[in-house]
Amino acid sequence: IAYNWNYRYFVDFNFGYNGSENFAKGHRFGFFPAYSLAWNIAEESFIKKNWKWMGMFKVRFSYGKVGNDKIRHNNADVRFPYLYAIGEGNSYDWANYGSSYGFTGLTYTELASDQVTWEVATKKDLGVDLALFDDKFKLTVDYFDESRSGIFMQRQYLPGMIGLQGKSPFANVGKVNSKGFDGNFSFKQKFNQVSLTVRGNMTYSKNEIIERDEANNVYPYQMQKGYRVNQNKGLIALGLFKDYDDIRNSPTQKYGPVMPGDIKYKDVNGDGVVDDNDIVAVGATNRPNLIYGLGLSVKWKGLDVNLHFQGAGKSQFFLSGKCIRAFSEGQWGNIIKGTLDNRWVDADTAEKLGIAANEDPNATFPRLSYTDQGNGNTTIYAYTNNYRNSTYWLRDGSYVRLKTVDIGYTLPKALVNKIHFNNVRIFLTGTNLLTWSSFKLWDPEMGSNNGEKYPLSKSVTLGLSVNL
Repeated sequence: IAYNWNYRYFVDFNFGYNGSENFAKGHRFGFFPAYSLAWNIAEESFIKKNWKWMGMFKVRFSYGKVGNDKIRHNNADVRFPYLYAIGEGNSYDWANYGSSYGFTGLTYTELASDQVTWEVATKKDLGVDLALFDDKFKLTVDYFDESRSGIFMQRQYLPGMIGLQGKSPFANVGKVNSKGFDGNFSFKQKFNQVSLTVRGNMTYSKNEIIERDEANNVYPYQMQKGYRVNQNKGLIALGLFKDYDDIRNSPTQKYGPVMPGDIKYKDVNGDGVVDDNDIVAVGATNRPNLIYGLGLSVKWKGLDVNLHFQGAGKSQFFLSGKCIRAFSEGQWGNIIKGTLDNRWVDADTAEKLGIAANEDPNATFPRLSYTDQGNGNTTIYAYTNNYRNSTYWLRDGSYVRLKTVDIGYTLPKALVNKIHFNNVRIFLTGTNLLTWSSFKLWDPEMGSNNGEKYPLSKSVTLGLSVNL
């Protein structure tokens, strides 16, 4: 149902009553209403009389619910979770919980989750639409707030004495709240024979996990509840150990023996040792919370120039992998250029290798270290102190890129018509030409923590467009 009065006041209402065969009877149907209200202030008489340059000034609010019936687990769709499956060959304890006795026979291979129902997102939005100076300037800005409840999750923290043998049912046990801003603008102006157009857009969002299926923890900072989805978590690095006195006077680190040049971590809980209980939320998320773009077009006679910038911010990621941690995966020895710059090297090693020593406790890379597993194979880093996820390896994934440059020239009509053509344009197009980022080892848009993805390519194209 939609109603507007004199293009000034707007009311809309709709609903969906949806059913899904993916849920058990009694839980299949959901009612999802939505409504919106808007007021175009520019249509008021006092605005039209005094501010004629204001074509639109609309304030709007919307509220609604939507449902999701798609359950996914391990990157696969889950169908009919309310049905159980039985198989044989599994062992189970019979009245001997915790004993070493096992009995075989028929058992559940899939548990029935007959209480699962719709995952519901409640959305609220407050927005403004502007159009000024005969639509030369347009702006749309929205503030959104979305609460997603009943998120499908497979239970992971049910007590073992229930007897589920590691099989867990699905349930609507998650809840996440997201809020942020979204907007875009455009500006068009003609200066004599020059036409200028500028466009831009930006989205910023931030979320918080309200409820999640997880066990209680003596250290609340180690729970996911209260933090963002995809929040980076790791140890807090305090630089590198300067010498053995620094090691002796610091809390004991439980990630293998340490030497000068190894990473020193903070004892967050104050128990005198550094271990997994000192892992905390660090930095931002590993997915951008800020996305933006800017476009610029200029036309003068037959010449046109078009630029498109894109960017992302509010994201961080941990460096890892064999291209960063030399020899960490078998006998692989290749590393990315730049990972040897400003690496900590003690004086004795430097003298043996004939290189310069670097015992700076703030060096970019720690001491090269390894551990022998005793089978003749040397495994680097993965089992030692230096290569835990920590603020030492946290990098900023923000970037701004000149995504596209398009320069063209359209031949004059009089000339084109003589050769019986309607339109002829010569153009030069470049993509991914420039990137500005504090991270230099590889393209941050790749979304990689080890640099092993195929990078985006730069390209330059010269072309001719002919319209007969």
